[in-house]
This record gives sequence, structure tokens and C-alpha cells, in this order.
Amino acid sequence: MDELNLPSVNGNAVRVTAGETSVIVSSPDPGIIDWITGYVTPWWHIASANAADGPLVVATVSGVDEVAAEVAAGAWEEVGYPRATTRYARKEDDTVIAVTPGERVAYRYTPSLHRMDVHGHESLTLARASVRVARELVRAQMVGAGWTLLHASAAVMPDGRAVLTLGGRGAGKSTVAFTLASRGAGLLGNDRVFARVHRDGGVELAPWPSGAAVGLGLLGALGWMDIARQRLANGAGPHPSQDPRVTAALLAGTTTALREGTRELKAHIRPEEFFSWYGLTGASSGRVAAVLFPAFHSDAEPKIEPGRTAAVADADFVMGAQEDSYPDIFGLTGGLGAGSAHARAAVAAELDKLPGYAVVLSHDHGANAVLLTSVAQGADADVPTVRG
Repeated sequence: MDELNLPSVNGNAVRVTAGETSVIVSSPDPGIIDWITGYVTPWWHIASANAADGPLVVATVSGVDEVAAEVAAGAWEEVGYPRATTRYARKEDDTVIAVTPGERVAYRYTPSLHRMDVHGHESLTLARASVRVARELVRAQMVGAGWTLLHASAAVMPDGRAVLTLGGRGAGKSTVAFTLASRGAGLLGNDRVFARVHRDGGVELAPWPSGAAVGLGLLGALGWMDIARQRLANGAGPHPSQDPRVTAALLAGTTTALREGTRELKAHIRPEEFFSWYGLTGASSGRVAAVLFPAFHSDAEPKIEPGRTAAVADADFVMGAQEDSYPDIFGLTGGLGAGSAHARAAVAAELDKLPGYAVVLSHDHGANAVLLTSVAQGADADVPTVRG
């Protein structure tokens, strides 16, 4: 690609690298670059950049109304992106324009230049939107390189062996990852991870940077409640999407689950807080050594459950079969946001060759930690793995 001139670079541009892929992010506002750096580090590598030789994201605090008017004047469609009403339209030259009125954020993607312009009315909202599309541009490249995106969590032991946890919403994926990470493993992902069959066999993993929603009970069990309370009491701002009732509970040190009907209200943790607040270590890669299928039973003893079927090929484990709050409105992956069918099948087949454990977890966090650490370290190699 021809070299592109970045607007007002002056050191305010970085190359974000994930595996063999990268994207340049530029903004006249250095605070936006700092925020994005904090969001993706340590999972993805950040380096200064002076010119774009690949996909480019340009974040500017202005221009929302102009793009919104352009969208309104065309034949637009409406979708949730991500879970916020967004209107978008494709122009005759294949440029895609979009606006999220509630957030006052607008986008313009120019495919011929692999360039995404993001416009916002204030810096924080603009930074969040910019990291969102930067991540999507990385996803498009990863999918093109044969990766698939799993609805899973992963923690990586110091020797590089990864424990991959599969399951639906509420199964315990985040609990497994956070429990192992709090005991010395590297956190690779708590809800989504990239996976690809390695050329030498087995499955390699790469991270999908994101925050997390953590129940108050788990927050207390991990020993994070006092940390969160102290940080908030000292003036740290809560996550913008966190329910005020949760913030009040954190300040009070309450570990009893908060509910609104059947929905649990959870603490929202920013990606950088895993490391700066809670002292975890990140992991940028790993090779899957074991696959876990957790289930919660509050009154049961944590254990491996040989009688329960668990087969990757039959599991709803790829994000393509799950709710995706990031529909491909810009046409970045050609509808293959979770990877090709071939890549997903290949990953499933390789994972089915690895030790798989159906584990029962309870509300006894200490007992959960003993079981999960034992499995991660291979101490339960004599326990029959579970396959359907």
C-alpha cells in the first residue's frame, strides 16, 4: 500500500500488533492514544508509528454531525453496534458511513485505503469507539490468516500450556480464568479468544482484549473487593457502563449478589484494571493443553465429573454460534467474523484430541481453586477425560 500521511502525528500514533497482524491508530489527542494503549496492553504489542503501511484508524474529536447528516441523506439500515442503535449506509464507492446517535460517535470506512475515521464529541467515548474498530480491523486480518474466534476463556501457565474453558453464558468461563490467573497463570482472555491449528499440530491461542463483568460474590472470593472499594474511595471513576447500584455496593464492600429480576448486576472491570488494580499477569499466546467444560452447582463439592458428556465438536463454542454484539457493518470479514467453517472445524477436531474435563464448580472458591490448579498443572492425568 502507498504510504499514507497521518494527521497531526507529532508522536500521537501507534502501531498495535497482534501476532502477525497490525493496525495503526492515530489521533491529534495524545490522551486517546494513551487510553487505547492501556486497553490493549499487555495482550497486544504497542510501538510508536510515523506512517501507515496497513489498516489505519484516525480518531478525531469533531465531525459527528457531518457524518450523521450524510447517513440520514442516504439509504441507511439500523443495527445494534454494540448493543447501541447504529445507522449505517454503503456509498457507491463502497465507503461505509455510520453513526451511533446515543453515543454521538460516527464512522467512515474507506476500503480502498483500509482507513477508518472515527469521530466523537468527547475524548473518552471516542477512545472507546476507536479501540472497538481497531480490534475489528485486527479481527479481520486474523480471520484472513486462518484464525477463528472462540466464545471461551483461557489462562496460560508459566510454561506456555494453556487451559481453554468452553461453555455458554454463565457456565463459569470467567471464574476459571480469573481463578487460575490469581494463582500465577497469565490471563489470555475471559470471554473470547482467537484459536488456530498450529502447523505442528495442536491449537495455538491469541488474545482478544476486553474488560469483564464480575459478580460481587466472585469479586469478594478473588480478594478483589477491598481493592475495588479502596480505589473507588480514593477517587477512581467507575466504569461508564456500571450500574450505580453496583458502585454503591462496591463502596460498601458488599459481596451479596445484586439482582434485577433474574439478571445479576455485576462490577465492570476495565482491561487495564486486571493488571494495575488486581495484579494479574497477561498472556499474549499459548498452546492448549487441556479443555475444561465447567458447570456450577452451589451445594456440590468441586470435582471432575466423568459421567457428563463434553465434546468440543458438539459444543456451542465458536462465537459464530453465539450472540455477536459486533455485527460486521463495515464488511471487514465478509461475514466470517468467527472464522471460516473450515477453520472452526479444524480447531474443533484438534481440541477433541486433547484432554477434556467436565468440572463441577461450587461457591467454595478455595476448593474451586485447588481443583482447577490441579487440573492445570496436570496432576489429574490419571483421571479419565470426558468425551461424548
